[in-house]
Amino acid sequence: MNNKRKDRPEDRFAITKSMTGVEKAYAGEWYQFRFEPTCRAATEKAWRMVPEINAVGVRNRKKGIEMLVAVCPNIHPTVDIVFPITTLDYLDRIYIGENTFVNMGFVHLSSGRVSIGKDCFIGPNAHFYTPNHEIEDLELRRAAWQYDAPITVGDDCWFGGDVTVVPGVTIGSNVVVGAGSVVTKDVPNNCVVAGNPARIVKQI
Repeated sequence: MNNKRKDRPEDRFAITKSMTGVEKAYAGEWYQFRFEPTCRAATEKAWRMVPEINAVGVRNRKKGIEMLVAVCPNIHPTVDIVFPITTLDYLDRIYIGENTFVNMGFVHLSSGRVSIGKDCFIGPNAHFYTPNHEIEDLELRRAAWQYDAPITVGDDCWFGGDVTVVPGVTIGSNVVVGAGSVVTKDVPNNCVVAGNPARIVKQI
C-alpha cells in the first residue's frame, strides 16, 4: 500500500454522493468496487475484450496491436506489444507513449491511471497495481473500501522481467529497473534500481 489517506469514506460523502462509481474511482476517491455498477461494467467490458484481442494477437501481433489501440485510446499506435496480455481493468486508463515495447504478461490492475513514456522497454510480467485498501481499519477493509493512485513512468526506461510497481509511484526517465524488483517509492531520473523494495544501486 502506498499514499495512505487520513480521511474516511464518510468524510468525503458530501463530495462523492452525486458521483458515479467510475467518477469516484478516476478521481482517487473512496469507493466500493463490488457495489458500483459503472465500475463493474467498465471492468467486465475490458475482461471480455482482452481475451479476444489475445486470441488474435498471439497469431498476428500487428492485428492484435491494431485491435488494442482501437479500444485503448491512450496507447500510441507505434507501441509494440507481445501477447498475451494478462489483465487490463479500465481500457482508457492506460497511457503508453510512442515506440515503447511491452512484453507478454502485462498487468494494469484497477482504475488508477498508468502512464508509460516513450521509447521504453517493459519486460515480461510487468505488474502495475493502483488500488489501495486500508491496513489499520479492518472494518473498512472488510467493507471493500478502496481508492486508487496513479503510476507514472518516464521516457527511455527499461524494466527487467517480473517488475511490480505499487500505487502512487513515479519513476523518472532513463531508469533501469532490475528483474524481480518491487518499486514502492518514487525513483529519480538516470539511475538503476533493484530489489524488494527497489533501491538505487547505480547512477547512470
